[in-house]
Amino acid sequence: MLRGKKVELRPFRRTDLAHFVKWFNDPEVIQYLMFYLPMTEMAEEKFIAGLANNPGTDVYFVIEAIEKDGNKPIGSISLDGIHLKDHSATFGIAIGEKDYWSKGYGTEACQLIVNYGFEQLNLHRISSTAYAFNERSLRMHLAVGFKEEGRQREVAFKNGKYCDKVIFGLLRTEWQG
Repeated sequence: MLRGKKVELRPFRRTDLAHFVKWFNDPEVIQYLMFYLPMTEMAEEKFIAGLANNPGTDVYFVIEAIEKDGNKPIGSISLDGIHLKDHSATFGIAIGEKDYWSKGYGTEACQLIVNYGFEQLNLHRISSTAYAFNERSLRMHLAVGFKEEGRQREVAFKNGKYCDKVIFGLLRTEWQG
């Protein structure tokens, strides 16, 4: 587990399934994510079960808000496609509980997993993307230290129109831990 002041990152549990199905079927949440089809309970269960089959290449955590009466699951975070030769990975995050948006929970969770990636996994580079209209995600990436490296123009159809995807990268030498 990784712990900050506001959040704790812990491994997935089967009991998290209901949260993921709820979050990943909420149009307001998934508009910011790279997938668009509804998430079935069976598909999410298969995904969680499959995490055990990818040791060393994917690291997934549940983000829990630290609260006085017990931690509350609010989202998920990952380092995907860990490449051992190049020491690189791709970062992803989803805060599914909308009451926790724009309150620093995602930024702290991102700082924790980036630190884990550089300090524990010995990564050299972490990549990420965000839709250009997702201002919260753009601010979070920049606040953590990611650099905008490019933009894919009108790469996705979201909310009735084509939108750009912003490409980010963060090198170990740029990380301020």
